[in-house]
Amino acid sequence: MSATTAGSRRRRRRWRFATAAFDEGSWALEVGGTAVSIETKPLELLHELLLRAGEVVTKSELLDAVWPGIVVVEASLPTAISKLRRALGDGDGKIVETVPRIGYRLAAPVSVETLAGPLMPRFSFQAGEEVPGRPQWRLLESLGDTGADDVWRAVHEKTGARRIFKFADAPDRLRGLKREAAIARLLMASLAEDGPYVPLLEWNFATSPYWLESVDGGASLVDWAAAKGGLAAIPLAQRLEVARLVARALETVHGVGVLHKDLKPANILIEERDGAPRIRLADFGSGVVMDDDLLAAHAITPFLDGEKDQGSRSGTLLYRAPELVGDAVPTARSDIFALGLILYQLAAGDFGRNLAPGWEAAIGDPLLEADIAEAAAGDPEQRLGAASLLADRLDRLEQRRAALLEATERDAQLAALKREEERRAQRRPWVRAAAAAAIVGLVGTSGFALVANRQRQEAQRQGRIAEASYGFLADDLLGRTDPTRSQSAAETLADAAKRAGAEIDRRFAADPLVAARLHATLARAFQERSDFPAMRSEFDAAERNFRRAGAQNGEDATVARLTRAQAEAMSGQKDGLDAAQAIIAAERKRLGPAADTGPIGFALARAEGIAGFFGDLKVADAAFTRAIGYAKAHPDAVSQRDSLRLRSTHALVLMRLGQGEQAEREMRPVVAEATAAFGPDHPDTLNARQVLLNALMLQHRDAEVIKGVTELLPLFDKRYGPDHRLTLALHSTRGDMLAELGRYREAAEDSRRVWQGASKTSGAESHQALVGHIDLGMDECRGGELAAGLADVRAGLRDTEAAFGSDYPLTHAARYYAAECLVENQRFDEAAALAATVDPALVGQLVGDPEWHAELDAVKAEIALAHGDKAAARKLYAALAPNTAGLDAASYERRRLARIAAALGR
Repeated sequence: MSATTAGSRRRRRRWRFATAAFDEGSWALEVGGTAVSIETKPLELLHELLLRAGEVVTKSELLDAVWPGIVVVEASLPTAISKLRRALGDGDGKIVETVPRIGYRLAAPVSVETLAGPLMPRFSFQAGEEVPGRPQWRLLESLGDTGADDVWRAVHEKTGARRIFKFADAPDRLRGLKREAAIARLLMASLAEDGPYVPLLEWNFATSPYWLESVDGGASLVDWAAAKGGLAAIPLAQRLEVARLVARALETVHGVGVLHKDLKPANILIEERDGAPRIRLADFGSGVVMDDDLLAAHAITPFLDGEKDQGSRSGTLLYRAPELVGDAVPTARSDIFALGLILYQLAAGDFGRNLAPGWEAAIGDPLLEADIAEAAAGDPEQRLGAASLLADRLDRLEQRRAALLEATERDAQLAALKREEERRAQRRPWVRAAAAAAIVGLVGTSGFALVANRQRQEAQRQGRIAEASYGFLADDLLGRTDPTRSQSAAETLADAAKRAGAEIDRRFAADPLVAARLHATLARAFQERSDFPAMRSEFDAAERNFRRAGAQNGEDATVARLTRAQAEAMSGQKDGLDAAQAIIAAERKRLGPAADTGPIGFALARAEGIAGFFGDLKVADAAFTRAIGYAKAHPDAVSQRDSLRLRSTHALVLMRLGQGEQAEREMRPVVAEATAAFGPDHPDTLNARQVLLNALMLQHRDAEVIKGVTELLPLFDKRYGPDHRLTLALHSTRGDMLAELGRYREAAEDSRRVWQGASKTSGAESHQALVGHIDLGMDECRGGELAAGLADVRAGLRDTEAAFGSDYPLTHAARYYAAECLVENQRFDEAAALAATVDPALVGQLVGDPEWHAELDAVKAEIALAHGDKAAARKLYAALAPNTAGLDAASYERRRLARIAAALGR
C-alpha cells in the first residue's frame, strides 16, 4: 500500500451556515457542534442547495439531481425537505426557504473553506474480509494515495485471481463511480483490448457500499519505483521510456475524446511482461468526455450536469494545471501540464519534486529541460498542444541529442571559419556579401528567427529545428552563392533562395515540422523583397508541411497563416486584401476565445490592424491598440523590433484618421529608439524616419519633408533597391510635396517612377501602382499636360475600379482627380457627372484629411461657374475661403481658389 503523501491531498469543502456545518469529504452534518444523523436524500438536497446558495433551485432541478432517472411520488421532495429542516432546527423555514410554485432557496449566509488535508478512512475494511456483495472475493491490500481506504486489491478464494475494487458510500462518491464506469465502458468500446485503460468487469450502484470491479492492471508508478529500490535507482533510460509510454497512453485516451483530469503517478499503472512495460491509465473518476454524443453512440448513459460539475472540481492539486485552479474549462492541455510534471519527476528521479524555481538543475539535459518546460508551461497557450508531440520528442531524444551536439560542434567550426574568412576577405568578397545578405534578408526580417538566436534558452527550445535550419542556411542557401556550386557566376542570393527552397521538402522529408518552419521563413523574406509569387508559394509549402506534421492547428502554423494575412494585405495586389480578411476570419472562428489572448492574440491583432488599414480604419486602430498593449505588457515575448514596427504602423493609421500631430508625437521616440538600438542606417530606422516624414507631410511642412526624403532616397536605393515598395513609397511622398509647391514636372517624375516600379514588382493592378498612375495623371493635368494627364488619370480610375470595386476609397479619389482634370480640359458636363459620384468622407479617410471635402467643393464651384450658376458657386466659395490659410502660395489649390474668387468678382 502506498504511503500518503502531499500528492494525495484531495480538495474538499466544509460549508458553514446558521449554526450548521456540512463536510463534503465525509458527507457529515453538524448542528451546533454536534453530529446529526440524517438520511441520504435530505443530505443530497442540502448539497444541491449549498452549491447554489442564495439562488432559487427549482423543484425539477432538485428532482433530477437527487432522484435521477426515477419517477417519484409528488410528496418525496417536500418530505425530504421537511426532514432536512428538522435536522437543522429550521422549524420556521428561514434557513431553507420555500419559494411558492417554484422551488427552494438556502437563505442563510454561507461560508466555504477548502480542506486540503488527507482524507480520513471512509471504510473500516480489514485485509482478509469478504468483499461486500462478492462472497468469493477476499480483500488483500488497500491501495491508492488518498488515505480514504476506498480502493482495494482482492483475491478469489479458489482461483487466486486478483481484481481491483473501488468503493463509495455517499452520493457524491457514487457519482464519481458512475462517471468512471461510463468512461471505462467508452474506452473499452472504442479501443482494442490492449489499450491503455483498465477494463471494467462489474459494478454495483444499487446498495451501499457501491463499488466497481476492474482488472488488476499492475502496480502504480509509485509502488513500482518503491519495489525497485526507489525511483532514482532505476536507470534514466528506463524512466524516460516509461514517460514516453505514458505520453502515448494519454494520446490514445485523448483521441477517444476523454480527458483524465487527475493524472498523477498513483493513477498510472505499470505491468512488466518479458521485460517490456505496459502502461494503463486508471481512476477516471474526475474525467470528462468532451462530447456526450460519444456516450450515446455506444448506448452509455451520459453524465448529468451535476455530475459534470463534480468532475470539474476534482483532481490532485500538485498536478492540476494552473488555469484549472479557478475552475476554468479543462482541455487536453490541462492533462499535458500533469504529463510534463510527471516527466520532470521521472527525469529527476523523485516523485516528490515540483517545478520550483531552479528545477532545471536536477535535469542537466537542455533538450529534456525544453520538453518539460513546454509541456508544463504555466500559460496553456505556451504549452504543447498534444501528448503526441511530447511522445514524438521522447521517441527521437537520442537523435535530437546527436543533432544538437553536431550543431554545437558546427557552431564552433563556423566561428573558426568565420575568423579565417575575415583574414581572407579580400580574396573571396562574394562570401562576405552573401553572408551579410542572408542575415539581413532571412534572419533579420523573419518573425521565426530560426538561426540567429543561438543563446542557451533558444538552443534548449529549438535544438532540432536550429541545427537543421543552420545546415540548410549554410549548405543549401549560402553554399549556392559559391561560384563553384551556383548555376552562374551572377546568381543572386534571392535566386539561390528560390532554388534552395525547392530542396527543403526533399531534405526534410522525414521532418515536416522543420520543413514548414523553413518555408515560412523564406516566405517572409520574399515578402520583404516584394516577390509575392515566391512568397505565396513558400507559404503554401509551409501549410502543407504543417499538415503533414499534424501541427496545422499549433502556434507556429497559426502564426504563419496570420503572417501571410499581413503580407497579403500589404501586397496591395488584386484580391490580396480579400485573401487577408478571409484568413483572419477563418482563424478567429477556429480559435474562438483564444483569438484574443497570448501570442496568438497578438499575431491576430497585428494582422487585423494591417488588413484594417486598407479596409476599416476603426478596426485597425482598435486592433493595433490591442497589439501595442500586449507588447508593453509582455516585453520578453515581443521583440523591440516588432514593437517599434507596430507603433510605426499605428502612426500610419493615425495619419489616415487625420491625426498628423499625434502621429508625429508617436514617431519621434520610435525613430530615437530605433537609431539607438539598430543604428542610423538600419532598415527599421530608415522605415521609421519615412513614417515620421509622412506625419510632417500631413501637416504641410513641405520643405522639411522634401529635404528629409532627398536625404533618405540614396539610403533606400542602396538598402532595398530602386523598385522596392518602401523606396517607391518615399518617391510618392516627395512627389506629393513637390506638387504642393507647384513643381508638377518634378512631381510627375516621382509618380511615374512609383507607377512603373510597382507595376514591375507587384503588378499593374497593385494598390501602389494604381496610386502612382493616378498621381501621375493629376501631376500632368495640374502642370498643363492636359491630354496626357486625362488619359493617365482615366486609365488609373478604370484599373482601380476593376481591381478593387466601385466603393473602394481609392476609386473615389480617382473619380475626383478625373473630374478635376476634366474641368481643366473644359469638359464641365462630364466633370459634373463624375464629381456627383465621389464620396468625400471615403477620400478624406484615405488621405488623412477630414477637411478634404473642400477639394471636391472647389471642383463643384468651378463647374457651377461654367454653368452660369454664380449663386451656387458663391455659396461653395464662402465655405472654401477660410481653408486657404494653410496652403502654399504656389499650390494648385490656392491658384484654383484665386481663379474662383476672380470669377465671382472677389
